[in-house]
Amino acid sequence: MSTLAGTGAPPRRTTARRTSVVRGTVVLLLVVATVVLATGATASLVLSVAPYSTPADSAHAPRLTSDLAPNGYWLVAADGGIFAYGQARFFGSTGNLSLNRPIVAMAATPDGQGYWLVASDGGVFAYGDAGFYGSTGGQHLNQPIVGMATTPDGHGYWLVASDGGIFAFGDADFYGSTGSFTLNRPVVAMSSTTDGHGYWLAASDGGVFSFGDAAFYGSAGGLHLDRPVVSFDAAPDGGGYWMAASDGGVFSYGDAGFQGSAVDLAAPGSVVAIQASPQGLGYWMAGATGQVFAFGDAPFFGSAASLALQRPIVGMAPSNTLVVDPQDYTLTGDAPGLLTPGATEPIDLRITNADADSLTVENNTTTVTTSTGACASSNFTVSQGLSHPVTVAGDTSATLSQLGVASADWPAVTMLDTPSDQDACKGARLTLHYSGTAVR
Repeated sequence: MSTLAGTGAPPRRTTARRTSVVRGTVVLLLVVATVVLATGATASLVLSVAPYSTPADSAHAPRLTSDLAPNGYWLVAADGGIFAYGQARFFGSTGNLSLNRPIVAMAATPDGQGYWLVASDGGVFAYGDAGFYGSTGGQHLNQPIVGMATTPDGHGYWLVASDGGIFAFGDADFYGSTGSFTLNRPVVAMSSTTDGHGYWLAASDGGVFSFGDAAFYGSAGGLHLDRPVVSFDAAPDGGGYWMAASDGGVFSYGDAGFQGSAVDLAAPGSVVAIQASPQGLGYWMAGATGQVFAFGDAPFFGSAASLALQRPIVGMAPSNTLVVDPQDYTLTGDAPGLLTPGATEPIDLRITNADADSLTVENNTTTVTTSTGACASSNFTVSQGLSHPVTVAGDTSATLSQLGVASADWPAVTMLDTPSDQDACKGARLTLHYSGTAVR
């Protein structure tokens, strides 16, 4: 029988395919309010939209980015208990069920509206819009299931056993496995490529095995590790990957950048999962006691560290939302009254959604600049408004008031009434710079 060391890559290995996608975050420029203290001119606000862009990456020009934005994540315990943070919704759990075998991993649907849990016997539990495509719950397995990965459209998934055996369901295709090899150490995790035409397996000694169009970028199989590798995740562009050891050590390969580790943060042996942020510029790590560590551009939404868990955390999955093409919507609005010292003017923004699908405008940040140097922007403050996301139906144009948003939650500009002379602000022109994100 052939022996395959953890550092090797199996025979089928090709260059990873990449599909260009556009970063969906947009910068919205809110132009322009004329402020008159002594006359009755009405402030007028006009909005223009421009896409946000990033410079090309020298190694992979242009660097491919995701059209997803993080809005939360889930943690899953060995009993199937689910803990949701940020805007990640709770769709159900197996926490109140009697399981034949413990839960070992989870994965989210592409739209963040559902998730799968998998047990060590290959039983699959689907919640939200996650479809059930099959399981190995009724089969005899040579080795237990240790991980799962989903296809890009969410209509299929793979399960991987500790011997590297692969079980494909739905529209997930089989590209190979290590099930027939003698491994130095067991497989502990897997991740699929961006187009779903391949996948990687990772062993506890840091060995990486690539199949289909998954490219091999390196491994830790030849290194002496203080603690075993327990988790693996690929970069969103398919150009690299990360591995996490149980002590919080992180190993990065290809274009997966090192953003930090939890070695000095987590108890030795407690880290159980690593998950990449949708832009690939950061990652989360989860600990068995419910801790969550955020690195790079991965936001921290909360953790279960303060809870009395019935069973340890065994996995996590990010909740991401699709970011809207900035050409698909616009915002306009007028300030109805004069802006005078001490006065506040709310802005009943109009959101026009030109696309057939509904969109949700999320949090915003508004800043003020002035056209007159003597009238400093410090004379003005902005209430950001929109403390909750606002959803607009497809092919619809509506103001915040028409959408049921109370005027107290509209963006508003206030001119401060200061002890100093503010005559320089007479007739000054204010520009309100508004940045935000809309998602589908």
